[in-house]
Amino acid sequence: MLDAKAIRRIPRFSGISAEAEGWLCEHAVVSTYTKGETIFFEGDPSAHFYMVLKGEVKVFKMLESGRELILDFFREGEAFGEVALVEGGDFPASAVAMEDASVLVLPRRDYLHLLERYPEVAHSIIRDLTLRMHALRRRVEVLGEMGVQARIANLLHVYSRQLGKQTEAGLLIPIHLSRNEVASLVCARIETVIRIMSRWQKDGLVVNVPEGFLVPDVEALAALTASSTE
Repeated sequence: MLDAKAIRRIPRFSGISAEAEGWLCEHAVVSTYTKGETIFFEGDPSAHFYMVLKGEVKVFKMLESGRELILDFFREGEAFGEVALVEGGDFPASAVAMEDASVLVLPRRDYLHLLERYPEVAHSIIRDLTLRMHALRRRVEVLGEMGVQARIANLLHVYSRQLGKQTEAGLLIPIHLSRNEVASLVCARIETVIRIMSRWQKDGLVVNVPEGFLVPDVEALAALTASSTE
């Protein structure tokens, strides 16, 4: 049974009625996944609602070429695979735990009942899905209009707004991405990504640190989103 305190920490469910909170506690369960464990595969029926409570989940597609295309990373309080769940189709991508993760799981029938019975929850879900669709549309625009360097800078700029923590040395982005994962997220050749990020490291623009990425000058990084066609 899900702990009510865990529900109150989720932005989507903050402010819902006590009745709705109790219903969620009764029907939702928490599943744990170890690092590298698959949560669902592309083509699986969308039979459950998933939301990250702890850890990080990657959602990706495998292309015919064998290359992995990362669609997004999901962290605490974020739902994944939800569009397919609403539509009632199969998952269009796979999901895997990037680290040991705890995930809220709710059967589709209970998810739909939750929307029908508690309008305040339905409104929150509509808001979240709308924001994610706007973010996806913006990402498509970025991929079509910007060069690789600008796309990488934009990616890190987005993460800095979402996760950034100011330190004495600069803005810390506490996220770990390999060069291959960055290449997948910005749809670029890994060789190009390695060259650009190695140059940034040498120039001190974006520095790899144990906690993630350190950006000493955020304005300089932001300026790159419109300055390069590489």
